Amino acid sequence: MITIQNADEYFSRNLQKQQWLALPVEQREAALEMASNDVCCRLGSSEIDETCVFQVCAVYEQAVFLAANIGRLNECVEVLSENIDGVGGKSYRERKNPEFSRRALLFLERSTGLVTRLNRG
Repeated sequence: MITIQNADEYFSRNLQKQQWLALPVEQREAALEMASNDVCCRLGSSEIDETCVFQVCAVYEQAVFLAANIGRLNECVEVLSENIDGVGGKSYRERKNPEFSRRALLFLERSTGLVTRLNRG
C-alpha cells in the first residue's frame, strides 16, 4: 500500500533517506500523489497495482525525484550555458518532456516486462 509510513520504511534503507525524511509531511503526501499520477500515466492505467512491488517502488522513487526537482521540472526551458565574461549571456533550450526518475523507469520496465534500451553500434 502506498502510504507515507510505507514510503518512510522504503527510504529507511535507501541512500535518499535524509532527503525524504527532511520533507514536511504535507510535501511527502503531495509527492506521493503526484508520483502515483505520473506512474499511472506512464503505464496507461488508472491506478497503481499495489500488489506489484515494482510499481510501488517506482512511485516512491518518482516521489523523491519530484520533491528534489519540482522547481526545475516546472520550467519550460533549461539553461544550457551562462557566460559572465564582460556583459554576460545565457543560452537556453526548450524542455521537451518532463523528466522521470531513472530508477522509477527501471522499476517500471521490470513491472511491464518491456525493456526499452537503445544502444549505438
